[in-house]
Formats: sequence, structure tokens, C-alpha cells
Amino acid sequence: MMVPKKKGGAVMSLLKIGAVVVGGIVVFFVLDAVVHLLIGLIAAIAFVAIVGGGGYVAYKLLGGRRRRELR
Repeated sequence: MMVPKKKGGAVMSLLKIGAVVVGGIVVFFVLDAVVHLLIGLIAAIAFVAIVGGGGYVAYKLLGGRRRRELR
């Protein structure tokens, strides 16, 4: 036995599909922003680590030369 659908049922179905599509788009943009933020933070931390490590090595090398010259 087939029950005929009401006219409002089709509208609700389209609204549900629209809500899922809009929700998917919102989730995509939120995840894109989060991934972009994480990559930026990782790049900034790596840059600071490389610059800091290079400065430390240069300090150690120059400090070692000064000690040798004084002796």
C-alpha cells in the first residue's frame, strides 16, 4: 500500500538537503582555516628554531675563538 506524500514533505526534504550542503561548506571552510593556522604556527616555530639554533652555534664558535686568543 503506497501512502501519497504531502506537498510539504518535498519542501522539507529539499530544506534538509540544503542544510546538509550548507553545513558541509561551513565545515570545509572551518577546517581549511584551522589547517592554515596550524601550518603557519609550525612554520613560525621552525623559523624561530632555525634562527635561534644558528645564533647559538655562532655564539659558541665566536666564544670559543675568544677563549683561545686570550690564552
